[in-house]
Amino acid sequence: MRRVALHVADGVVLQVASLDGEFVSRVASTPPVFDDPRSYTLKLRDADITMDAEALTNLLRQRAFASPKSPVHDVDVRIEGNAMRVKGKLRKGIDVPFSMKAEVSTTPEGLMRLHGASLKTAGVPVKGLLDLLGVNLDDLAKMPAGSGIRAEQDDLLIDATAILPPPATEGRLQRLQVRDGAVQMHMTGTASPPPRPRTLPVPSARNYLYFYGGTIRFGKLTMTDADMQLVDADQSNPFDFFPERYDAQLVAGYSRNTERKGLKVFMPDYARVRSNGGILKAPRVP
Repeated sequence: MRRVALHVADGVVLQVASLDGEFVSRVASTPPVFDDPRSYTLKLRDADITMDAEALTNLLRQRAFASPKSPVHDVDVRIEGNAMRVKGKLRKGIDVPFSMKAEVSTTPEGLMRLHGASLKTAGVPVKGLLDLLGVNLDDLAKMPAGSGIRAEQDDLLIDATAILPPPATEGRLQRLQVRDGAVQMHMTGTASPPPRPRTLPVPSARNYLYFYGGTIRFGKLTMTDADMQLVDADQSNPFDFFPERYDAQLVAGYSRNTERKGLKVFMPDYARVRSNGGILKAPRVP
């Protein structure tokens, strides 16, 4: 992927500057099915991804703190300079509102660490979560298995891949910085995709998804030795793409076969399709 505004769920948009990796089928005898994100795992080689406060808030609400058993709910994230402000409510007999200013860093294991630099409950400063309700964060945040978040003393540790919705993503956080109202992350993994062809079907494209070198299924189309590029019809800004609803973008676009038996697919941004159902006018073919 290059310059893609990737919708991984409603209200959760990841700004993907670049991403290289592999789709690996979860069933050895069948290829990855793009329409079914549970049919494959996305293994990262490297990726540069940015997430703003709104996306992080929605992601935590929908994934990490979605369970009724979660002791934390109504989470809201704001970015203030190079720190993060997290507000929410703790279930402890009654709902207790809290606000935490967190310093953000990475751990050696590739997790995002939110260290509580200051904490308030009901507007009253407390020394730490140990003083809040007489327990520490380990007790307050016994998160459900698979939530992608856990506590370590007065810190919250977030697995940036585990909290994502399907497909399952394998990779680890190498470094991050908080700036310009967003969290910028560089991630790496063990993927080893085959060498990419020297040229893309549309070499001039800056915003695209490109699938190559294996077998993949899109709808009723199965492509072996894949050579397919999904290209943003408007190259002036990132490709607004929603995999779960890509059919609408596909129908509104058009495609062309290439001389090397590949496929180039031109799509309008998801926002354009959602707002007015705009259909691209295919250029005339000589």
